[in-house]
Amino acid sequence: MPLKLTLRPNEKVLVGTAVIANGPAKAEIVVLNRVPVLRQKDIIAEDEADTPAKQLYVAILHMYVEPAEERRYHKLYFHLLRQLIEMTVDVKIIDLMVDVSRRIVEGDHYRALKLCRKLIQYESEVSSNGERADQRLPADAEIESDPA
Repeated sequence: MPLKLTLRPNEKVLVGTAVIANGPAKAEIVVLNRVPVLRQKDIIAEDEADTPAKQLYVAILHMYVEPAEERRYHKLYFHLLRQLIEMTVDVKIIDLMVDVSRRIVEGDHYRALKLCRKLIQYESEVSSNGERADQRLPADAEIESDPA
């Protein structure tokens, strides 16, 4: 099923592994095949991922954009998920984390990213209340190397 995107002036969009930048006027594009598509506003750069939930989002983003390399991000994903579980007191948030994981297992990384945004919001609220603020990723929790 084709995906029609209306781009705002100067908006960027990721289509597959290509970044497409719109010019100064509104434009429409149609994506005819099934590839990862993300708007600029839905991308968090690795250097902006300064919390476990944001780092989790970036790991899922890599899984979505690089499906052939998804397994490389599993160790990192579960490490970050464990960090979030440890800082969570709300059962609804645990359920949300389970739903994110379920979406990944189903191959629906786009929906997993959307759900992960809620985790980022929750983490921000917890941090602003002074509870377990800024749990950075330790250096030993890198992505797995390609076994080949």
